[in-house]
Amino acid sequence: MKAWLHTLHLRVPFRIAHGVSSTRQVLRLQEGDHIAEAPFVPYYGEDPAETLRLVSLPVLPQRLPRAASLAFNLLRHDIVCTAQNIPLRAFAAQKLGAEGQTPPACHSLGIPDDLLAFTERVEQLANQFRVLKLKLGSGDLGLDIATVSIARYAAPEADLIVDVNGGWDPVQAPAMIEKLAEYQPALIEQPIHHSHGIDVWEDLRARLPSRCPLIFADESAQSADDVSELAPYVDGVNVKLLKCGSFDGAIAMIAKAKAEGLKVLLGCMIESSLGITAAAHLAPWADWIDLDGHLHIANDDFTGLQVTSDGKLMMPDLPGIGARITA
Repeated sequence: MKAWLHTLHLRVPFRIAHGVSSTRQVLRLQEGDHIAEAPFVPYYGEDPAETLRLVSLPVLPQRLPRAASLAFNLLRHDIVCTAQNIPLRAFAAQKLGAEGQTPPACHSLGIPDDLLAFTERVEQLANQFRVLKLKLGSGDLGLDIATVSIARYAAPEADLIVDVNGGWDPVQAPAMIEKLAEYQPALIEQPIHHSHGIDVWEDLRARLPSRCPLIFADESAQSADDVSELAPYVDGVNVKLLKCGSFDGAIAMIAKAKAEGLKVLLGCMIESSLGITAAAHLAPWADWIDLDGHLHIANDDFTGLQVTSDGKLMMPDLPGIGARITA
């Protein structure tokens, strides 16, 4: 088996509440013709070099960093599904039931530093994408409100997903949610920091008006167990392969969310088309999807999931993950 780190370069720096990124690293594992990928994100605190050292040991440690766990899991699924001549989503269907209708594609916009350029970008993206995701949590509540207001004006027909990444404190969050409801966002994601316990989520729900946007948990929902705990206080959860540490963990989160009557947003990190295509096999069981990490990359060296001119997902007709290296 071959293991290496690969650096992805973003087309433009991408700012969220956690910070600004211009590059991201991913771990890649290869066995024969099979390649899998898992991303590193700063707020998980995993060291890419140390992770690479661990996966290169003659005997693997019992406990691996989540990026390594995900890469091994996806590699195994790609090998098994390819041998069976089925795509990953066929394996998912064995656990989740028949495929549903895949939601429309989404494109994310980082926290803006130039509102005029932001307006122009929203108008441009709205020609292709029916769903736009706005990153808030800038530390400036006025800027957060302006971001949503401008996007709604520039794209009046678009569904807006507002993602705060925990950038509001529990006192600010209810008032901000009520204010942003004026702009009719489809949902508001992770309004409070994930370090807060379940009691803060309970208090937030109690302080919200009866009519407000759907509230989703992201960083607070890392596993199926978290979904059960959060279920009384949120309307949905964001499911990402890296959070779960495996394709199987993501399936378990989706199944638990459905059982609890919650909606599912299928998300991603900044990843190449290899990682994004793997996640996209779960899209038929999501209510919303946010799978655009590869669209922000200048040096994407894989091809797989495509987005059509009218904002629909188009999956490769190949077994396993289905992405192929291009460079």
